Order: sequence, then C-alpha cells, then structure tokens
Amino acid sequence: MANKLDKLNTINKEVADDGPKLHKGKFLVDFPRAIARFENTMHKFPVKKILYKTIFRGRGLEFDSYRTFGPEDDASLIAWMASLRSNELLAKKYIEERELNVYFLVDVSNSMLFGSANKLKAEYVAEFVVSLSHLIIGSGDKIGLIMFSDEVVKILHPSRGKNQFALFAKFLSDSSLYGGGFNLSKAIGHALQITKSPYTVFILVSDFIKTRKDSDRDFRLMGSKFETLAVMVRDQMDEEMPKTKYQFSIQDPYSGRQMILDPEVVAKKYKQNAIKQKGTMKKLFKYAKIDLLELMTDKDFVMPVSIFLKKRAKEGRI
Repeated sequence: MANKLDKLNTINKEVADDGPKLHKGKFLVDFPRAIARFENTMHKFPVKKILYKTIFRGRGLEFDSYRTFGPEDDASLIAWMASLRSNELLAKKYIEERELNVYFLVDVSNSMLFGSANKLKAEYVAEFVVSLSHLIIGSGDKIGLIMFSDEVVKILHPSRGKNQFALFAKFLSDSSLYGGGFNLSKAIGHALQITKSPYTVFILVSDFIKTRKDSDRDFRLMGSKFETLAVMVRDQMDEEMPKTKYQFSIQDPYSGRQMILDPEVVAKKYKQNAIKQKGTMKKLFKYAKIDLLELMTDKDFVMPVSIFLKKRAKEGRI
C-alpha cells in the first residue's frame, strides 16, 4: 500500500508542486480543529436544535396524529385533506425515533488519493465525516461506517459513545485502508443487506467520478427505503486542467495508464466532459430523490455543509 501511495504522491507533485505530500504513508488530518470549527459554525445556526426534528423526517418517523399548523412549521407537513375536513390548517404530527442510525458510506478508492490543493480528497473527506459524525453522536444518535473501493474494506455497525467515535477517526485516517478500484453498487448492495432498522440514514461520500450510469437502480432502491444524502467531493483538477503552457504526464488512478497532455489542446474538452459527467450524476440523484451536496477541496466544508443542513431542515427536501 505504501508503494501505491508513493506513486500517487509522485503524480500529484508533477501536476502541482504545492500539492499535499504524504509523510511515511500517513494522512495529514487535523480532526480537533475541523470539529471545533464545524461545531462553532453550527452553534451560530438553529440547525443543531432542529436537525433531528426535520432533516430526517419521513421514513425515520412514524405518523401519530394531527395538530394545528404553526407559522414556523415546514409546509410539507400540511395535511390538506384533514385540513379541508376540519376547516382548519392542520399539520401531521410524528412520533420521533430518538435512536437514529446514521451510516456513512465512504469511497476509499484510488481516485480519493488525489489532491492538487492543500489536502487529498481522502484527507478532506476524513475531516468532514469525523466532524459531522461527532455532531451526530453528540446528539444521542448512532453512527456507522462502511468504507469501500471495489470491495467493502471496513464496516462499523451503528453505535454511540466515545469508543465508536475513536474508531471512526482511527479508520478514516488509516492510509492502509485506502486504494483499489471503485464499485459503489456492491457497497450499496451490502449496506442494504445488513441494514434492518427503518430508522436509518445513509450519507454517501465520494467524488462519484467512476459511477456507472446504470447505478440509477441502486440509488432509487436506497432512496426509496431510507433517507439518503449524497456528498460529492471534487478536487479543482477533477473539473478543469491547470492553467499552464507546459505539457505534463497524468495517470489513471484505476487502470494505471499514463499519457502526456497539452492543456492548451485538451483543456476545453476536459472541462466539457467533467461538466457532462457531473450533470449526469445530478440527474441520477434527483431521479432517486437523494439530495446532493457538492464540496471542493480548495474550499472549507464548514460553511457549505452548515448552509445545506440549515436549508434542508427549514425547507425539507432541497
């Protein structure tokens, strides 16, 4: 694994001299700082108090009765037929399930070991997942983890407590668990097979670059059974070529094939293909009723995630 990381780091260095440098195969992550910044920002918004009342409403909550609709309620809760019968605007009331299981499905394949900014995508994702999982476990719910490449690499079944959180941080920062091909369908299939509780939320985290178009069935199946969110993490160079007049060598992280590129010749086509592929992913998620959050590794995830959660908590599905 160390040789694989060294090779990928060499490629990163050829593309961007100021890119991240792996020391002895270890990731450069700062979990305490990421957690502190994230929770400090979340504290400024009312999200933390209402996160588990609205954001996961649907399959995670059972219908109880009707109540008078209030000015701060989500419009999606309005029970129109009951309101017409009573001549009063009524909202659906739910029985809240306090022990929610939140499963993170994290892509640890070769492409996540790339980075042209200050962090590899894998490092960025590790800090993001650890920060959000710390908030969730601190709110009394359970967190679970499935790390996957072309195989399921590591599984942590949902649990709460300091030990569970410590295992999250340990595995997500262990570079020996990263690398390999990409098979999201296998990971989703395995997740659905081992998940029994309807009170489960899935958060898919990947760059989704190698996602097959026929994955729509997997997305629809997961989205119909469980509340599901997708987080697409991209590096700037996943979107466009670097602005340089010099040719450089690139290597496919999965096949190992190499080629020499002239950015002045292929930059436009490269960007068009990236936009097209991302557009395809957005359509797949929208069709499966899975909300998508897009993150870029050259921008801090704290504010985009907070805004996303706040908007979803206020408006329901985005």
